[in-house]
Amino acid sequence: MFELAALFLIVGAVVVGFVLLGLILKVLFHVALIPLVLIGAVIKTVLVAVACVVGLVLAVVLGPVLLFAAAVFLLPALAVGGLAWAGLHALA
Repeated sequence: MFELAALFLIVGAVVVGFVLLGLILKVLFHVALIPLVLIGAVIKTVLVAVACVVGLVLAVVLGPVLLFAAAVFLLPALAVGGLAWAGLHALA
């Protein structure tokens, strides 16, 4: 009877030891990985800033070009479409 209780006590102590060891390793790894997380955050911030600048440059450079292309190509298509629509409704 006492041997079984001693066995359970030893197994319980081993489980508690493994839990504490896991907790200590988790804390150590989190503390050790903080610089890597900070480096990742800095890289993400730089990439977002570069993407914003590139997007603004593209909008400033390509904006007038796309507006001109729309004026040259899309406005005549809209006019022809409007005439076709008006002709179909005039016949109906």
